[in-house]
Amino acid sequence: MINFFRRIRKKLADDNKPLKYLRYAIGEIVLVVVGILIALQINNWNEDRKANIQEVKILEEMKDVLEGELEHQSFMISGNKNSKASAKLIIDYFNSGLPYHDSINHHFVEAHSRYVGLIRDNAYQKAKSYGLGFIATDSLMELLTWTYEVNTNWLGELNERNNLYENVTVIPRLTELFESVIMTDINRLLEINPENDMIPLDYQELVDDKQYRTILKTTIHKREEYLWFQERRYMRMLKLLELLDLEIQLRKSRFNL
Repeated sequence: MINFFRRIRKKLADDNKPLKYLRYAIGEIVLVVVGILIALQINNWNEDRKANIQEVKILEEMKDVLEGELEHQSFMISGNKNSKASAKLIIDYFNSGLPYHDSINHHFVEAHSRYVGLIRDNAYQKAKSYGLGFIATDSLMELLTWTYEVNTNWLGELNERNNLYENVTVIPRLTELFESVIMTDINRLLEINPENDMIPLDYQELVDDKQYRTILKTTIHKREEYLWFQERRYMRMLKLLELLDLEIQLRKSRFNL
């Protein structure tokens, strides 16, 4: 092909036709420029495709982690609802003047068990390290930031305040009223285990203890605080999962992955 163009150029020069030679030279330059632009375009497309493959992997990892996290967060919400319900049940039980029965013992455990549910953010942190600028959808970016930054920080601060309240006020009083204090770990399954019940030292003293009633009422309020943040985060996580899936499908279709 190059030799072909050379022969044409030589013939025009030998024929002493400068105008035709100039036109030909300009055309040849245009062809070279067009060829370079096409090559650059192909190269850019390949680079974009490589970056898109990496970004799809990041998005898919966030989606996979989020799917598992939704189940965990649902468990945390159920745990705090049970804790709140047990605290209310104990208050009602006391107010009804019912005699002591060991069936209430596990409710003491549940009432004082807190389910924080701080979200696992390993996939998000990986995406953040890569650079979140590749996410062009504003709604997706907003949900990611709210879920993994804003809401998590709020829950973390709320958890610290609760830790302080329980360590200073709740636990010292519980140790005076029960044989042992059991506050379940957030990963404990919601099941009744008689061996892990909280047994009152003196049931009537417990019923008459105004400070303990105040602790129960405060506990209800604090569980409601957790639930307010957790339930809203759960709904946004569902929407986030939907947007992540849409973003992945769009990127795959764009490059036929």
